[in-house]
Amino acid sequence: MHTEQSGARRRASTAAFAGSVLEYYDFSLYASAAATVFPRVFFPGASPFLATMQSVATFAVAFLVRPIGGSILGSIGDRFGRRRVLVFTLLLMGFATVCIGLVPGHGTIGWLAPVLLVVLRILQGIGASGEFGGATLVAVEFAPDRRRGLLGSLPAAGASFGGMLGTLALLAASSATTGEQFFAWGWRIPFLLSAVLVAYGLWVRLRLPETPSFREADQEGRTARTPIRHILRHQARSVLAIIAIVTAQTGFGYFYLVFVVSYAGTHVGFSRTETFTGLLVAQISCGLLIPVFGWLSDVVGRRPVITFGMVASGVLAFPFFVLLQPDWPFGLWLAMFLGNGVAASAIVAPAGTLVTELFSTQYRYSGMGLAREFGNMLGAACIPLLAVQLAGVDGETTALSVMLVVLALVGLTGVAITRAGHDTTSQPRTPSRDRSALPSAER
Repeated sequence: MHTEQSGARRRASTAAFAGSVLEYYDFSLYASAAATVFPRVFFPGASPFLATMQSVATFAVAFLVRPIGGSILGSIGDRFGRRRVLVFTLLLMGFATVCIGLVPGHGTIGWLAPVLLVVLRILQGIGASGEFGGATLVAVEFAPDRRRGLLGSLPAAGASFGGMLGTLALLAASSATTGEQFFAWGWRIPFLLSAVLVAYGLWVRLRLPETPSFREADQEGRTARTPIRHILRHQARSVLAIIAIVTAQTGFGYFYLVFVVSYAGTHVGFSRTETFTGLLVAQISCGLLIPVFGWLSDVVGRRPVITFGMVASGVLAFPFFVLLQPDWPFGLWLAMFLGNGVAASAIVAPAGTLVTELFSTQYRYSGMGLAREFGNMLGAACIPLLAVQLAGVDGETTALSVMLVVLALVGLTGVAITRAGHDTTSQPRTPSRDRSALPSAER
């Protein structure tokens, strides 16, 4: 029996990790391409500032549909099971990414090119809205109580390694082609290679059993018919807290992974290779440190680790830009390591597990989908666009630093309004109902 449970746990961890690798391989590709390729391929003729704004806007549009997608897919996952939703999200994300690699540029089909790009980006957003939350649920619901932080951090680590693979693929395509070849067809190859990851991820997920928590709830007839309604009526405080935390978490993450990539080349003058190397430093360090912070959250609690990440992000807001000096790529790499690799990792590692522990089994997927994706919309969609506007044409950084400080305060507010004294690592779970995950009103 123990061997069977261990095997299921390994398959769950692999499925969670593999799906996140695919999701963020796709997202990293799009983020990097939006900053370096799409302005020229899909928005030619515009000024560099306007082309960057338009390109980053296509990146942001996916996040605008994510609260809707997260709510719908989360409700389906709470009613019919996690596994079915995760197979669907994997296929949808992979399909959209491969198709992006096939969309002709503006020079071939005119205005239809950016329209198709936006449509496919929206499909990516719908797929992603149910992917990360579902993967985290699978990892946490299979995990033993004392390892929920560590195993729940695996999807976030997978996201970093997926981003690293995406950046490596784009960097390899850039290095193997001339400038004209890269913009003509070289950038498309990494998008088409997404099909390989989809095939592997699908093989893993089709072998995944349903989680023990959902099976138990289903057998006892405790699956909710209207989970979103329940959450909005009885757990609005938890929803607001999660929105604030995730707004800061994703705001910091995509500030580094989208805006800084564009800013480093446009305003500071780093080459494409130097910029992509900085992105790799951020992603590799993040992937390695996330499990460390996840493990630490099992020892000291989720909230202290997240608080450290928020404070570190705020403290780094002004020194970050001091490190970005022309002809000194090491400064860029160090800044990306500290900002994304250390500070952002400390936020994202325990955040997914914290969110799952705020909701009981029958509402958990819906709660994560609704709250997390609203935070994604505010942080990941708005912060890179706001940063581009604040930097403007001259690249002034004071307003950008202030924005990062405000973002850290928003995240700290979210941590503060989670239930006072709620130590998710020290409360036992009643096997029949996960009572440590329930708000006081439901106990």
